This record gives sequence, structure tokens and C-alpha cells, in this order.
Amino acid sequence: MGTWPQIVSLSAICSLRGEAMKRLIFVVFLIAAITLTLADTNVKQIIAFTPQQVRWFTPAYYNDGRERAQLFGDSSQGGAWVDRVKMPAGKRVLAHTHPQDELVTVIEGTWYLGEGAKFSATNLKAYPAGSFIVVPAGVPHFVAAKEGTVIVQLNGNGKFQTDYVEK
Repeated sequence: MGTWPQIVSLSAICSLRGEAMKRLIFVVFLIAAITLTLADTNVKQIIAFTPQQVRWFTPAYYNDGRERAQLFGDSSQGGAWVDRVKMPAGKRVLAHTHPQDELVTVIEGTWYLGEGAKFSATNLKAYPAGSFIVVPAGVPHFVAAKEGTVIVQLNGNGKFQTDYVEK
């Protein structure tokens, strides 16, 4: 006749089920840990600053009273970034260029901008708050704050760099 099915003890079945259950629980926890780790790197949240929350600092390369604030990213490291620059009344920045386009929005005051390799007060054009200016990469320009403090917002992608044409 045929063969009789082998009889397995109840304790052996429970033991196998226990091992399988332990492995299953381990795999579930492992997948959950990986999911949570990956989820943390993709957290999206609103970033916002009121004017009082903006943190101003003086970079080592500013020696004329200007201050800078990093709102998004890090202009000294590269990648996408948004900074603000605060320029006291009566200050000016001599002719210089940047290796990338400079996108400027005037936030407060009137920003004066001129084009050329040498600062010239007669070539300055006034841009009041709300103005938007694009200074193409490599174009020599100079700026000034005449009547009062000026705050401009700069947007860029890549490491911010200023190369002075005029010393």
C-alpha cells in the first residue's frame, strides 16, 4: 500500500511557527525603520521669517558696515540660496563682477546701481523698494545707499563670489 503521512509533533509545529513569527516581526521592524529613516530626509515644511526673525551677521569680507542674512541655503557653499544685504546710508560698493547672474529685489529704501568698471555717482540709477534687477554674470557694476539704509534680497544658485574690478 501507500505510505502513511509522517506524524509531526505539536511542539515541533509550534516551534517552527515561533521561529517564523520572530523572523516576520524582525522583517517588519526593519522595513519600518528604513521607511522612517527615508521619510525623515524628505520632510517638507514651510520656512518663513518675519522681519524681526531675520538674523543679520557681518561676513569677514564686509568691512564697510554692510550686514548679510541667509534666509535659505548657504551662499558660501553653493546650491540654491536666498540672502539679504543691509547697507547703511552713505555707503557704496566699488565696481565689481560676479561669476553668476545676480538677481536683486529691493526690500527697503532706494538702492542705487551703476554699470561700468569705475564708480561714478553720476551713472547711478535709483531703484526704490519693490524693484527687481538682474545683473548678468561678468558685468561690472557698483552700488550705493544715499538717503537711508537699504535692504536688498539676492537670489542665486552656486557659491556667491565677488570679484572687484576697482580697488
